[in-house]
Amino acid sequence: MIQLNYFEILLRDEFDLSDRDARRMDRAVHDIAHSVGMEKREVFDFIKFGCESDMKKLNENYDWKDFHRSIVLRLKKQF
Repeated sequence: MIQLNYFEILLRDEFDLSDRDARRMDRAVHDIAHSVGMEKREVFDFIKFGCESDMKKLNENYDWKDFHRSIVLRLKKQF
């Protein structure tokens, strides 16, 4: 059984992910935060409140690279 940390549990519960996908989402959020100079919680809030279409697309095609790229591009436009 996978032991999730607090942030992974938060991601799993908010986005209705499996444990494995919660781990992948945590890595994606970490990489996105590092790429755009934000904190993980800020990226989480952005995804939660502004990226419904990206989450839907991720659920349909399971393309994590595309998800990462899309979020980074959207966040960089705001700076």
